[in-house]
Amino acid sequence: MINYFTNSDLIEDNAVQALASYKNQQNIADIAVFPDIHYCSEKALPVGVAFKTTDVFYPLITGKDMGCGVCYLKIDKKDYLKPFDKEKHYKAFQREHLLMTDEGLGGGNHFLSIEEDSTHLYIIVHTGSRNLGIYQYQKNFALTQHYQSEFLPIEVATEEYIMDYNRILHYAKERRIQFVSKSFDFLVKNKYVKDKANFEIADSHHNLLEFTSSGVIHRKGSTQLVKDSPIVIPLSMTRGSLIVKANIWNPSLETALYSCSHGAGRQLSRSDTSKHWYSLKEAVKNQFRKQFSELLEGNDFPRGYIQEFDFAYKPSENILIEQPYLIKITETKPVCTIKFTEI
Repeated sequence: MINYFTNSDLIEDNAVQALASYKNQQNIADIAVFPDIHYCSEKALPVGVAFKTTDVFYPLITGKDMGCGVCYLKIDKKDYLKPFDKEKHYKAFQREHLLMTDEGLGGGNHFLSIEEDSTHLYIIVHTGSRNLGIYQYQKNFALTQHYQSEFLPIEVATEEYIMDYNRILHYAKERRIQFVSKSFDFLVKNKYVKDKANFEIADSHHNLLEFTSSGVIHRKGSTQLVKDSPIVIPLSMTRGSLIVKANIWNPSLETALYSCSHGAGRQLSRSDTSKHWYSLKEAVKNQFRKQFSELLEGNDFPRGYIQEFDFAYKPSENILIEQPYLIKITETKPVCTIKFTEI
């Protein structure tokens, strides 16, 4: 059974066809579909989906970046000393982030940002397990070759297997905490934040298998919701982020497999976004150039940044309407964003 938490009439045709092929799989009990659903050529199942199995599990469905997720570090603006000076410190922050972990952010829509609302400053990072995730993917691929099936018997998920898998998730979480903690240190060092500032950290995964007593929940680009834990839904690089938590009393939460969208969802592919940019009038481009002057190379932006501008993503208004089990905490606006753009 497919449970839609989005307007099914607006889903692209190739994603609809991929969903239909999974709907007919006898091993899959329920599928939940979220507003950011979009086709993924790497595996047949689209991004922005969660499904549950009982007798088998599908370890390759999340791809190589298992454990990918979003983390924030929140600072009360009472401890914020002055606005971030992008002209003075953006390039320094960009250089600094390369030293924060051994493996970097990764490409695509991974990012490190400073964002804010009226009362707090947020350091937000989106990244995953990197090389350790690739290693686990290769092990899982070998298992599927051995069993000659992409669906593995649930007996393969031994206590040792689950411990190894959860180690990947923990590693990805620790990488994100490193990024936000060292970014906090950068702000303290450059006198943007008080040395003894209080902060809060929250982390979530959106690319994972969750092994439970009643079955395995597979989340491919859908965020795991944990009771009372805030999660970040990035909207776009130019729009900021939505921070929400689950309403545990809403009956839709169970139908949604305790999952939600992990973003606003792309409405233009990366190549189509680049084409769209070059079709814009100069007056519109200049608005972006003014807002993100620190990112310019000459008179234009690196392609990787353009591909994350707001016109590449769906409107965010329906995220809460279509997922009524979410409670809005706040919505942030971007201060500055760092990406690995060589894609």
